[in-house]
Amino acid sequence: MKIRILGNSIRFRLREPEVQQFQRSGNVTETTTFGPEPTDQIKFVLEQSVETELAINYNLGTTIIKVPKHLAEEWVGTNLVGFEGTVVTGKGQRIELLVEKDFVCLDRPDEENEGAYPHPKTVC
Repeated sequence: MKIRILGNSIRFRLREPEVQQFQRSGNVTETTTFGPEPTDQIKFVLEQSVETELAINYNLGTTIIKVPKHLAEEWVGTNLVGFEGTVVTGKGQRIELLVEKDFVCLDRPDEENEGAYPHPKTVC
């Protein structure tokens, strides 16, 4: 999973195996480890939810994006590239979320593109 953060916006790009895992298990996690202890990690979790709207939770280094089940099923079961939404976090704050399927980069080496979806611009 590729994660890009800019201010109060978070963009997730998932490769095909990660989307398949999300479809099978209902969640997918990306972890970055800075040291030997669990407290030395940051985690981002994309999780199917019974919520009716996108939601976000943060606790002890873990950010969980809750995706409504109907939206998750549409995304993994169709050609829908992605979805986005705004989550109001309180006191006038918002977080913009964007979740997309990751496409092959046309100017990157093959090993960096492993597991990515075929790029639509390469299809005639």
